[in-house]
Amino acid sequence: MFQSKLLLLNAANHSYRRTRTRKDLKRVEHFRSELNRTEGALRRTRLDELALENGDFWLQIYADLIDCATASLDRMRSGMSSREAADRFETATDVQMLEELLAQWTSRMQLIRQSTADGGHHKV
Repeated sequence: MFQSKLLLLNAANHSYRRTRTRKDLKRVEHFRSELNRTEGALRRTRLDELALENGDFWLQIYADLIDCATASLDRMRSGMSSREAADRFETATDVQMLEELLAQWTSRMQLIRQSTADGGHHKV
């Protein structure tokens, strides 16, 4: 559709350059306006598709991060009792940091899902 409008505009421009008539100028203006409208609609469509694709992409990324972090937390917690006090403190700090990251990632996933459910009209 966009290419068709572009071809019509080019033909109208060519005709106007030859004739310099008001009628041909009006045709150029009309096709330029049509092309701008088509281009705007095309951009909006692509942005909507891109937002949905990006939402799906980020949902998968966060899901993978959460799975990996959960497995790491399980391993860290199970080995804490066998460590010395300094190591336990360091591990506990790492566990706390990872738990906070998990909460952030889970929250972001919920925002993406909400945005997707609302048609992608909210910025994630």
